[in-house]
Amino acid sequence: MASNADAVTVYWESCWNDRRTERLVEVFHDPYTHGRTQVSPARMAAIIDETVASLPDVQVCVDETEVLSDVVITRSRFIATHGGVILGLDPTGKPVNVPTLDTFFFRDGKVALYWHLTDHLPILVGIEAEVRIGDQVAKLD
Repeated sequence: MASNADAVTVYWESCWNDRRTERLVEVFHDPYTHGRTQVSPARMAAIIDETVASLPDVQVCVDETEVLSDVVITRSRFIATHGGVILGLDPTGKPVNVPTLDTFFFRDGKVALYWHLTDHLPILVGIEAEVRIGDQVAKLD
């Protein structure tokens, strides 16, 4: 890759949006650390497959990218239709717009450490899920 930012673009555009998960080996070390766990690019491919099973038309829209030496941070949105089971909930066909924050730590031109944060509340709001604790129902609007 020409730059760390280019590698992150391959991750979002090719691996996620084009479903070309075979390209993950170009982006991530094998193994790399995902949060606190050592995993392989194959595990990331499985994560993508699991997400696509729940959100079959998912596309990642990168809203902002910040490059800080060997660290790249993206603020993105997963835009999709709830077309498969997610969080134990059957498909609703409703649209979701899910914000994420991702931090990629590079070593020798590939990601060695990856942090991913997803705000899951917009999924529940988007699919009009009811959240309750006992007899109390949360208002999600």
